[in-house]
Amino acid sequence: MGSQDVSNLEFELVERALARAPQEADGLGLAHRIQDVLGYVPEHALESMAGRLGVERQGLESLIAGDASLRFQPTGRYRVLVCTGQTCAIRGGAQLLRQARAKLDIEIFESTENEAIRLEPFRCFGRCAQAPNVRFKGELRGAMTEKRFDLLLEMMMKAKG
Repeated sequence: MGSQDVSNLEFELVERALARAPQEADGLGLAHRIQDVLGYVPEHALESMAGRLGVERQGLESLIAGDASLRFQPTGRYRVLVCTGQTCAIRGGAQLLRQARAKLDIEIFESTENEAIRLEPFRCFGRCAQAPNVRFKGELRGAMTEKRFDLLLEMMMKAKG
């Protein structure tokens, strides 16, 4: 997964999850805290966790991999990232995120029941002139309307693999 595919909000949420457990000294405990927030333990979280615990990243990764209830990849075949930066939010991005949550019956950082779509907010794609922006299947689409967004969600929900 490339860095452009990682939701920038994920980094902040990992740090918040770690900050909420200042005395936690157990790698599995921290991993579960992060997974509770994001639905998985992202690769970038391993560095923060290892540094905080004073352990090697590889050892921590092995420990987490041994717990069948933890995963390193998010669920969802397709990731839908909706820009929630100021310009996009004002121009309809916030409404698109609400629309997706209602249509898909999920919250952010969750996947649909059939694991077809994972919904994520993204702070800014740097394309404010085309706001609101949404990334589907790695492709950034600007000037998104509610109708187009609904059609794209429908297509992804029906897509196989």
